[in-house]
Amino acid sequence: MAADTTRQTKAAPSIGMVVDDDPLVRETVAEVLEDLCEHVYRAADGIEGLRVLREHPDISVIVTDIAMPRLDGIAFASQARRLRPDVKVLFVSGLQRPPGTEEFLAKPFRARALMSAVRQLLDPRG
Repeated sequence: MAADTTRQTKAAPSIGMVVDDDPLVRETVAEVLEDLCEHVYRAADGIEGLRVLREHPDISVIVTDIAMPRLDGIAFASQARRLRPDVKVLFVSGLQRPPGTEEFLAKPFRARALMSAVRQLLDPRG
């Protein structure tokens, strides 16, 4: 109980979303995010991710794959930021890299590397 109180006093609870066309990766990343976020939404591609973001404007952090059908992660993030300019985005991919200014984690990665990257994104000082 004390750990929950401590976490909430440091920062407001975050709502996350994972956008990845691979169901296993999507669920694995979501499980890790559930340790950092109050709730985690899931989307199978960028089109679905935009729909979820419109339905849940409280989403504050997104972990997205880059290579996906219908709408890739880079185009998705661009449109997501038009809807929510303050949303934090972490790109993950084993095939491509986002533009150099973006936060990126290469696949495959360890759960602790993902947690560290998301924590940095959510840190109000950073």
